[in-house]
Amino acid sequence: MNLILVRHGETEWNKLGKFQGQADIPLNERGLSQAKDTAKAAISWRPTALYSSPLDRTMQVAEEIAKVTGLSVATDPRLKELDLGEMEGVSGEQMRTQWPQVHETWRRHPELVTMPGGESLVQLHERTWQAFEAVEKAHGEEDTIVVISHNFAIRAICGTLLGMPLSNFHRMFLNLSSVTRMDRGQMGWRLLSYNSTSHLSPENQPT
Repeated sequence: MNLILVRHGETEWNKLGKFQGQADIPLNERGLSQAKDTAKAAISWRPTALYSSPLDRTMQVAEEIAKVTGLSVATDPRLKELDLGEMEGVSGEQMRTQWPQVHETWRRHPELVTMPGGESLVQLHERTWQAFEAVEKAHGEEDTIVVISHNFAIRAICGTLLGMPLSNFHRMFLNLSSVTRMDRGQMGWRLLSYNSTSHLSPENQPT
């Protein structure tokens, strides 16, 4: 079984450096171009199933892939981004000045933080892994599954796969519109590649 995890492309909030959780912000023009690049690459992946978070920015990527592969998109709300609560739409500087204790704990001990009015990394870890296990159960060894999700959600899945404690969450970085690949063989799940943007055209590469 092959699993390909795709992060959505750029939105205006990404461009402006605003925190973006479950607020339903669509892709901007560059993000849509990145989605088309991803769809072109997906043809060579030969996927047999396509899953997505139901938020607009992920669904736009999934729909581009669906156009070129003929697959239908299955949505799973457990693939949504971390619910940031009151942190939705704020900048890092605003978080530091308005929620200094949350900011400091998030930097040093992210596993202990519950976003005010939102979720904790523990909750994110639990629901994304449930989604991962549901996909695994639904498909066979010859399948290639593409999942379109979000920064923290994909990092949570990868961290769980690697046995990484949530205290080390910030040691992982994930670019917009990146591709992460896994497969399952006799030794179980393996991380084959992480945070690849080689499928993007030069103008759509991360800066």
